Amino acid sequence: MTQTSVRMVGLGRQDRSDIASAVVEASLEIGADAQFIIDRSEIREFDHGMIDWRGMLESNHWLVLSSSGPLDGDSMKWAWGSSLTFAELEGCKTAMVIDMPEDSSRLDEAWGSVVERIRQIHLLFIDPEVMKALSELEGTEEELLLDEIRRRSLVPIVCSFDPEEGVARVYHSLGHDIVKVEERMVLERWLAGFLCRLPESGPGASGIASAARS
Repeated sequence: MTQTSVRMVGLGRQDRSDIASAVVEASLEIGADAQFIIDRSEIREFDHGMIDWRGMLESNHWLVLSSSGPLDGDSMKWAWGSSLTFAELEGCKTAMVIDMPEDSSRLDEAWGSVVERIRQIHLLFIDPEVMKALSELEGTEEELLLDEIRRRSLVPIVCSFDPEEGVARVYHSLGHDIVKVEERMVLERWLAGFLCRLPESGPGASGIASAARS
């Protein structure tokens, strides 16, 4: 187990079936100080007015979200937007996972919600399963998608990880890195390791590349 002092919170479904929840759980397994904003439940709706945003987000390195969150009912839609606002106020960086909604025809709606909040996002992780559909929405070639999104949005880090190839692709303001990950792992484990290593790996392109190898 990797020891880390990184602190993060995740806003995921109460049944933990989404990728943001999987990233938080993987972070816990490698030693991060991680917690969920919403308690586990099989009921999707919850009292979003009871969330102590400042208490949840202060002194944390990362807020982890899924792009499909706004589609998961009124409570989650409200909480998703509020979490981004309060994270910015508290100096907590946001890591947004672009995943495929349960209803794939609503990807454009989910992506639109992300684009509206793009200035509040520090890291975009794009699930490989979404790449083709998202490249069509963006009107660009699939192999150019990560670079195009980073240049258009100015999000500091745009990345993806293909668990079958074991290759991470990370685009940032200083260039890009294509990193072969030796250890076989699922994508949520790679992203958890990347998020945990980034605050400790030092500034610059070399630090980003080092974190991507985690």
